[in-house]
Amino acid sequence: MMAPMSGPRKWIALATLALMVSACSSQPADPKALPSWIAAYPGSTPQATGSAFLFRTNDPAEKVLDFYEGQLGRNGVHKEARGGGEYGGFLSAADESHGRSVMIEIRDNKGTSEVTITPVQKK
Repeated sequence: MMAPMSGPRKWIALATLALMVSACSSQPADPKALPSWIAAYPGSTPQATGSAFLFRTNDPAEKVLDFYEGQLGRNGVHKEARGGGEYGGFLSAADESHGRSVMIEIRDNKGTSEVTITPVQKK
């Protein structure tokens, strides 16, 4: 029998599964730039890698997540799940119709936040 997952791991697994399911019926992100409804984090230059965008910042995960939760909310994309801890954190958000959704994952690497933004826009 498998041991139950801890709180943060369970949320990450659920958020990742939700993103994978929604990605199956969506078109990939523009490989050159973030979608217009997602702002670049202040002082960052997200780089496209496949359907995701990556950047690093010296700001803690909670500050990055607070920025994106507010910025996305102003663009009609609202938090569905959020978690965090010493490992970093994550934010899963979508608009009302789930036509636009995003997963933001942050990994703490010795005081540097490594941020992955994976937007999904359905046709």
